[in-house]
Formats: sequence, C-alpha cells, structure tokens
Amino acid sequence: MCKFSVIVPVHNKASTLLDSLTCLYNQTFKNFEIIVVDDASTDGSLQILIQEERKGKLRLFQRDEPGPGGYAARNYGAQQATSQWLVFFDADDLLVYDHLSIFANAISENPSINFFVNAFRKMEGNIVVPRSESLQNGVLSRQAALAAFSRSDFIHMNGACIRKSTFMALGGFPVGRYRRAGDVYFWLKVICSLKMVHYDPTVTSMWLLHNSGVVSDKSNMTQTHPCLDLKSELKVGLSWIEKHYLNASINRKILSWAVEKKIAGRSVETDIRSLILFGMRPRQWMTLATLIIPQPYYGRLRERVLSE
Repeated sequence: MCKFSVIVPVHNKASTLLDSLTCLYNQTFKNFEIIVVDDASTDGSLQILIQEERKGKLRLFQRDEPGPGGYAARNYGAQQATSQWLVFFDADDLLVYDHLSIFANAISENPSINFFVNAFRKMEGNIVVPRSESLQNGVLSRQAALAAFSRSDFIHMNGACIRKSTFMALGGFPVGRYRRAGDVYFWLKVICSLKMVHYDPTVTSMWLLHNSGVVSDKSNMTQTHPCLDLKSELKVGLSWIEKHYLNASINRKILSWAVEKKIAGRSVETDIRSLILFGMRPRQWMTLATLIIPQPYYGRLRERVLSE
C-alpha cells in the first residue's frame, strides 16, 4: 500500500500542469500514488493527463462538470485513494522535493496524530508575500492550534496531510456550499475536531497567487466567509477558551474577506453584522473602524497608507 495518495484536481491548467506534476515526480520520498481528477477541462489539460497516465505516472479520473473550488474533485479523488494518508496539491502551484519526506518523518515520530501541516509560502509573481507569524515545530494542542489560526493562516491546501479515515468522517470538503474558502472552513473544522495536530515550519510548498483564478474572481465572495457557519456547528465539545479562539478565528476571516470586498467596491454591511463581538481582538476593532468609512474616503485612506 502507498504511504500517501496525492490528490490533484485539474480544471484548465494546461499552462502549469507539467511543471506542477514534475514537483511530484521528483519527490525524494517515493512511496506514493498520484490521483488526478480532471474537472471537465477544455484547454488540453485532459490530453496531457492521458499521456502521463499512459506513462504510468498517475491514476486519472474524470468528472463531467467542473465544481466550484475543486472541492468535489478532491473528495472524489480521496474516495479512490489506496493510502491511509491524503495530501492535496493544486495543479498551478509548486512543491519542494522533500515535501512528502517531511510528512513521512513526522508521521513516523507521531503515529497517534491524524493531521499534519507543513509551512507554505505565498508568491505574487517573483515577490514573496510576508508572513506574519512562524510557529514552533511539533505537536500543537487544539487550543494552541486555534490560537495560532486566530492570528494567521498557517494551513494551506498544499501543505496539509490528513488521515483518510478522519477526512471521510468529517465529510470531506464542503461541496455545493461555497465557491471560495471552503478549504479554510474545512481546516478550521479539522482543528476543532481533533485534540492534537502537528506543525513543521519548514516551507515545502509555494502558493502562486497570480495563478489562482478562484482568488482573483471577486464574484466568488457574494456571501459572508464560510467560516461563519462554524459558529453554530462546532460549539459542542470545546472549552470556553477554545470557543474564544474559534470566534477570534472566524472574526479574522470575516474581516479579511470584508476588506477585499470593500476594495472591490462591494457592500460589507452583512459581514459587519456577522462579527462575533465578544471574540474581537484590538486590531480587529481597528479594521472594523476603517470598514465603516464610506467607500470614496476608504479608497483614499488606503492609498495614503500604502504610499507611506
């Protein structure tokens, strides 16, 4: 049995597909399978994948209709997996060659843990997007993981490894509910469902923002942030301090999405009303104060701040 099943959803990624697959082919850890789910591509991606399958490089599956965010494709790929460990990878990003070996070593040293996270790096073209925080290497309690999530996104799709049984028990990624940020919703749900997670600060994946059509398409942000749904779904079984950090995490994501909406000229009234006031942090109050500023003045204020 393979140690890992790497799930790769593909929808019209012909220009980046081979570069991304090469990152997998060149992994130093070799005991894994690649499961690619083509999500109704029309740009030649499927033809590339058929050739790679014929070479014995991967297992290829096809879906007839593309699903928003690739969540349905990932869930389908997970169902086909022969390994007990699932790793997800987007076909327009990059991996460092020891990505899987770091997961393998951490699993061997922590056999009771069900969820492992490696650090990732955001890239905007050739520019590295600064990270606000770096966590220590090792096991994090649920409280510590929620506290970390309330401060920053330390989990990305490409940097996560989860036991298949845990993924299935939690229902997989939310299909048909969200066009964007359903993965963020799911990772926070995972943290709340487990007593411990493991984090390694070694950067092993690159999130190439300029390739992300889901992020750049602001029409995917018509609703409030998906994490808000966790407010009512995940209160049972958490201590009061864990609930506090969960609320702070939800507020952080609502506010970050509201800022994007405000910049795009969209209304943020619903987002502001959705905030959990008892979970607000001092910096979040400052962000909220700027969001209340009328749109023309908000744009001028932002331009002035960025120019200083």
